[in-house]
Amino acid sequence: MGSMRLASRGSEMPATLDTNLLLRLVLGDVPEQYQVVRDLVTRAGAHYRVTDTAISEVVHALTHHYDLSRPQVAEIVRALVTDPSIEANKVLLDAAISQFEAHPALSYTDCYLAEEAHMSGNEPLLTFDKKLAKQHASAELVTSRK
Repeated sequence: MGSMRLASRGSEMPATLDTNLLLRLVLGDVPEQYQVVRDLVTRAGAHYRVTDTAISEVVHALTHHYDLSRPQVAEIVRALVTDPSIEANKVLLDAAISQFEAHPALSYTDCYLAEEAHMSGNEPLLTFDKKLAKQHASAELVTSRK
């Protein structure tokens, strides 16, 4: 198997890390890939973007495929988004992962949507989800008319 390397980029914009790179970085389960991504994020001047969607996928994979607990997942997400080499929507992602950790009945996606509605001022988050409406102040239950 050939060695992996980052293609040369002619732009000052940060490259974006995908979910698979993030998972290899936090799990270290594929040693060669772990080393490649570790080298990328720790080299001098490293600067990468991580999208909200990639974090959502990381949370899903860690909880559903790797059976990590919510506190374990929250610790991993916080470490990723606070890494100085990573550019991310830090405030929103931290708020969403905090809600996810605090509310075991809610999915990460529900927590993210409610926090995004709150932070953007676009409240309430209208939902048919009774659990979400009961557990998050930004969510409001929509009921059928009678």
